[in-house]
Amino acid sequence: MKNLRKIVEEFSCEYVENYKKIWIKAKLNSKNDLLTLANALKKEGLRSLSTVSPTDFLEDHIMEVNYFFEDLETKRNLWLKIDLPRKVEECKVESLTPLFPSAAWHEREAFSMFGVEFLHHPDLRDILKSEDFRGVYPFRKDFDWGAHEKNQMQNIQQIVDAFKKEQEENEIELDPDSSETMLNWGPTHPASGPIRLRVHCDGEEVISIDPDIGYVWRALEHLVTKKDFVGAIVAVERLCFMDNINSMVGYCMAVEEIADVKITPFASWMRVLLGEVARVSSHFMGLGGFFNNIGLHTLGMWNMDTREFFLDFLESYSGARIATASIEPGGVRYGLDMSMFDELQKALDKFDTTVGEVEAIFVKNPTMKLRSDNVGILSKEDVHEFGLSGIVARASGVKTDIRIDEPYAAYDELDLKYITQEGGSANDRFMMLFRDIKQSIEIIKQAKFHIEKAVAEGEMNPTKDHMVKVPKKLPKGEAISRVEWARGEVLMHLVTEEKAKSPYRLKMRAPSFNHTMMLNHLLKGRTLSDIPLIFGSLYICQGDLDR
Repeated sequence: MKNLRKIVEEFSCEYVENYKKIWIKAKLNSKNDLLTLANALKKEGLRSLSTVSPTDFLEDHIMEVNYFFEDLETKRNLWLKIDLPRKVEECKVESLTPLFPSAAWHEREAFSMFGVEFLHHPDLRDILKSEDFRGVYPFRKDFDWGAHEKNQMQNIQQIVDAFKKEQEENEIELDPDSSETMLNWGPTHPASGPIRLRVHCDGEEVISIDPDIGYVWRALEHLVTKKDFVGAIVAVERLCFMDNINSMVGYCMAVEEIADVKITPFASWMRVLLGEVARVSSHFMGLGGFFNNIGLHTLGMWNMDTREFFLDFLESYSGARIATASIEPGGVRYGLDMSMFDELQKALDKFDTTVGEVEAIFVKNPTMKLRSDNVGILSKEDVHEFGLSGIVARASGVKTDIRIDEPYAAYDELDLKYITQEGGSANDRFMMLFRDIKQSIEIIKQAKFHIEKAVAEGEMNPTKDHMVKVPKKLPKGEAISRVEWARGEVLMHLVTEEKAKSPYRLKMRAPSFNHTMMLNHLLKGRTLSDIPLIFGSLYICQGDLDR
């Protein structure tokens, strides 16, 4: 960390400070130093730019842009800030995409939502938002949502007209005598979910793929600013219903940091236990989806059967199987009736009795291995360059897991080790899902045992220790938190104003955004039949992709 700090201090900064154990926080006095500093950071080993997060300070006439640089190997990270003039025609800064490929879509998002222009970006098009938002910036504080929504029918017509125009242009641009064509894979393809891939192909060969995302864009980062700090949970957990708990944990950690509140040991262990149950639930969907995407539905049904037992436990605890709203600032929402662990034990027993069959029939399936073993290969360098995380990164041999790298809740008290594959293929990502489930099962067993023992010895009260009080009004401040979500790194950047009753700004960086960027990289030169296989192996959730 000393070397990193020394590099930053060579530039004119408003401040440079140690933020957390593996984070330095700094603010450049001049945006003109950004590119030079970014070059120095990359040479130092910070090869991943996790996300770009603007904050619109309307009254100060400033657009503050936050950059989060990461070194996945040595676990050194930098939170860097610059100020830009808020006026749209002056809100410009050099793009970092030529240096950090992972910045490509994040800069496009900042451009689309806030009007920040990134100079020399190779492809600065709008992303996420639909045609009716072209030329306006919905996350700026002075954007009039009410006026926009009054023109609903006109907005819909704009979207329809834009699609028709695109189809007409495709017909004109492509040689009618060639075998080249533009295919729309989705947004209603059974393997894609609500995403459209513009596939430029020559017969069966893929020339390029341009993902068109945003079909379920809900402006979650805006919605949370309309809720109080507890009410915001209902938006945060909809980052993706398949692992809603860990996204809530990340958000609550940021709130608790600004509020200067420490949760109880019982709540910390419950966050681990509930989070791992959610991870298992999500991974079962991922395993089943991997086979479903190539038309083999049996494993999907087997996984759904086992997954139901884990959802039974979530329902017994929270009253809901999916949208549990079970984590909130200050701890976990509900106390624990110890008899609920009977449902959890049923789930663990179900897994233990079926895991051998699943492994023998599906995981070791020679046909699947032959089909996926040398397909969709991501190198370690790809992981760093494109800011990949979770099972996608670990399948390429990169040791990254925020539960280990930057422990939260009670993860620092667990026996937890990195699990990796080395090949980086679609099959390696499938294997990582299965191995991750097995690891999560062991974590659940450890957490369950710890809670039962502490309760039996009187060290924890499961009906009273679940929550500590968090003020309804928070001071002016900001915080970042990271969690190891089912699909990888989720980073929350929370900003509050003085005596705040709700978030002023919440950036939710989620992994599917980066992983979807890899589709063209992986599929260029492949055949159309590889699209569902590789798409499924990237473990993409439309919820966190579109937010």
